Amino acid sequence: MPLRSAPLPRMAGHLSFMRAQQKELIEVGAGDVAILGLPFEDPNAANAGQSLAPRALRETSVYFGWHANPQFSHPIDIDLRNNIETTGLHDRLCDLGDIPSGSDCQITAGLQNAVINIEKAGANAIILGGSSHLVKSVKQVLEGCQIVQLGGFKTCENSFAIAPVSTNDRHFGTLRSPAETSDFQQWRDPSRPLLIQFDLSVFQTSISVLCDQPRLDGLDLPKVVQWLRMLGSENAQVMFLTGLNPSRPGMGLVKVGQRLMVTALLPFIYSRLGFDG
Repeated sequence: MPLRSAPLPRMAGHLSFMRAQQKELIEVGAGDVAILGLPFEDPNAANAGQSLAPRALRETSVYFGWHANPQFSHPIDIDLRNNIETTGLHDRLCDLGDIPSGSDCQITAGLQNAVINIEKAGANAIILGGSSHLVKSVKQVLEGCQIVQLGGFKTCENSFAIAPVSTNDRHFGTLRSPAETSDFQQWRDPSRPLLIQFDLSVFQTSISVLCDQPRLDGLDLPKVVQWLRMLGSENAQVMFLTGLNPSRPGMGLVKVGQRLMVTALLPFIYSRLGFDG
């Protein structure tokens, strides 16, 4: 087969998030956004399949792979019909692969070690998969951190909950509401690290039924994007993407859930790297 000089087709090449460059943990530098996979089952989940989430999210992100490809200098946001300035994205977005399998203690220790070293390097981590238990384990090594939860059950008394699944104490609605913006700014302490849990259940059931906690009062995609764009401008050390179960039947439903999470994540990445205005 002859060598290709043009970009690889989506199904070819080594799979990484958005076709980002692969790095080892020790190679992560200041200002990087490092992707890390957690392909493990949550024993408390209603159905098995969460271990497939990291690969599923990576596969879906390949649709956006040209955002991180230096051969393409002028990607376009097809919804806003604006050019996206992503110069330097290829240099600063990297994929570290998956945490090695092992016992629960080994997985937790490997995750905590990775987060500690990414923070020491002055970088940020986006973790594909995981559970509330692993989110809590990362909180233990981010001294004094604050937690923002999009969807899911509110597991931390002092967290800022955006459209949680089941609680009366919630902040819920559109980011354009002055009251909500004010609530978040009063809650947020910029001197403290920020940990974000982005759960698929934040979306309303009418657009996604893949999560194990379907609900009718979730947010639509534009509202989630607004929140994540704002959160990307904060000093967010770690973000978890949780709640995706790619093993649910129905290929169309699977793809919707994956694309919702990846599409909503892009504005966070752009904002975190300073490309979003």
